[in-house]
Amino acid sequence: MLSGVPSRRKAIFLAIGVTTIWSTSWIFIKIGLREIPALPFAALRYFFASLVLLPWLFKKPSRGVIRELHWKDWLVLAGLAVLTYPLNQGGLFLALSYLPNTTVSLLQNFSPVFIALLGSLMLKEMVNTRQYLGMGVLLAGALIFFLPLQSYNMSVPGLIASFVTLFSNVFNSVLGRKVLKEGRYPVLVLTGVGMGIGSIVMMVISRAWEWLPRLSPQMWAILLFLSCINTALAFTLWNTSLTRLTAFEANIINNTMLVQIAILSWIFLGDAISWKMAAGMALVLGGAVLVNMRSNA
Repeated sequence: MLSGVPSRRKAIFLAIGVTTIWSTSWIFIKIGLREIPALPFAALRYFFASLVLLPWLFKKPSRGVIRELHWKDWLVLAGLAVLTYPLNQGGLFLALSYLPNTTVSLLQNFSPVFIALLGSLMLKEMVNTRQYLGMGVLLAGALIFFLPLQSYNMSVPGLIASFVTLFSNVFNSVLGRKVLKEGRYPVLVLTGVGMGIGSIVMMVISRAWEWLPRLSPQMWAILLFLSCINTALAFTLWNTSLTRLTAFEANIINNTMLVQIAILSWIFLGDAISWKMAAGMALVLGGAVLVNMRSNA
């Protein structure tokens, strides 16, 4: 597993690689939701992923760090775990069970606005003029890509779940960046312990274990792929990138997923990409480049 703080360039490439991996999740989630409800699906994904990370938590130096955690540390890790998994990821699975990918993704693309405000207050990570311009270009691209939304794309439960996902992601991005910036916990400990706590909460709430005997071979394959690659590996790499990138920069990169999801949907699901969508995608990528260009400061 990766250790230490990566260079800025390496952190950007790590974040881009993770968003590419995560983009495939939206395709697999849509397929899996035909067979299993949202919350048990999410709970099993993250529980299996926590089991994948468990052997590394028992090794040095992670084992020694965990032994020295105080009750305040456990509260911090538990709080981040609840934001990351039951609220953020559980909310995402619920939203996708009610709404199309495009509607959910559009709402998530407004997170940089809130992260920029909260990050400047809590982290003193100020957003410069070029980055504000990049955020504006990205949001304009997202709106061009998705609008107009149709009335059949609206669902009250889905919208509520989407907003829960949006704001839990905002607070988790800023607070997670704060913890990693301070170097209070190694990336592996933060990821593995948090995932274990969050997945257990989700397992209890959803009674996910009752679905295990009903799963088809295809569903098992989806779960194992999502757990090992898209979760255990991807979340560790993402948290590693957050040791270098600001919460705002990382979130802008994360929002380029709408481009990747559209391309994957075109390749694997046969979804068409219009010229309007292509123009929106170009603006989203341009906005991400503007935000993450090296400044002279």
